[in-house]
Amino acid sequence: MGYEADVAIGAIDAGVSRIKGLYTKFAQKHEIPYGIIQVSYVLKLHNPVTQKQISEICEMPKQSVNGVIKQLKADKRITVTAGKGDKREKEIRLTPLGEKYIQETLDPFFALNKRVADRIGMDLLNRLSQGLATLGDTLEMEMELQEVSAKWEHKMKSMEKPAL
Repeated sequence: MGYEADVAIGAIDAGVSRIKGLYTKFAQKHEIPYGIIQVSYVLKLHNPVTQKQISEICEMPKQSVNGVIKQLKADKRITVTAGKGDKREKEIRLTPLGEKYIQETLDPFFALNKRVADRIGMDLLNRLSQGLATLGDTLEMEMELQEVSAKWEHKMKSMEKPAL
């Protein structure tokens, strides 16, 4: 059973990596850094959003997100303001110039996605999306459980009394 799971999950991982690689190629063809594409998607779907949220949604390092945010801010495509609750958390909002930029930037990706959806169908896309979300959530949960278990074992061993 373990071997089958390894093969299946390995195939999914390879497929996801291939898709990301294809999007990266597509971004390069349109002379847009892939990081800009990822952050733009998040800004279009979640406005306002924090840098931490972008990093978590995109699974991008905070430094990479910060670089994109600085670039978008310098180009007056976003505003960055203190959050309502935690003042250290900055809310990032699109400006009208940013909304126009993101629409123009993402248009080729939206058109590509529509053609793909038309070809394979929304039913399959939705099932893939749900399956990947479930796999990701379960993988994350299992990793966290493994970490907690390892910490618990370490703590229990440190509490053992040495034999006399």
